[in-house]
Amino acid sequence: MVTSQKILKGIAKLPDQSQQIVLAAFLSGLFKEHDVQLTVVGGAVVQFHTQAAYITRDVDAILHGDTTEIIERVMGSIGFKRTTTYRHFEHPEFNFVVEFPPSPIEIGSSYISQFVIVETEHGPVRILRVEDIIMDRIIAGVEWKDADSINQAKLLWQKNRQQIDVGYLTAFATKEGYL
Repeated sequence: MVTSQKILKGIAKLPDQSQQIVLAAFLSGLFKEHDVQLTVVGGAVVQFHTQAAYITRDVDAILHGDTTEIIERVMGSIGFKRTTTYRHFEHPEFNFVVEFPPSPIEIGSSYISQFVIVETEHGPVRILRVEDIIMDRIIAGVEWKDADSINQAKLLWQKNRQQIDVGYLTAFATKEGYL
């Protein structure tokens, strides 16, 4: 049987652009054993949907389920330690942190309930759809005056324009007051 530490070492040897999603898939399986659903949001989703034209240094994973004691138990069982920032965990094999933002999954005033399932060698993981991460980045760019977020939204559009559901994106932007 392969130990968690061997799995983590294997993930750490993957190219930088693959590590976050594959690690998230591995973590998703561990949390699923506790009836907790993991969904990747944030920069790791941008990285995935841009085929690593954008690189992040963290994994934002929102958990759904009773997570009161589960996060510390699951992350600690595989060698992750909580940093001085409450929601962040680090591991010596990785040059990025895993962060657990609060649930539910919201972008602007909208609750998100549809996702993409990415299959990896360590199982499946739920991530935001490209349309939702585009809106997330547009809202962050406008509300926080963050040019990097706007540039990420443009990059997401450029890399995915053929498969983007423009009707959904337009309706979302209209509902949020951006059109």
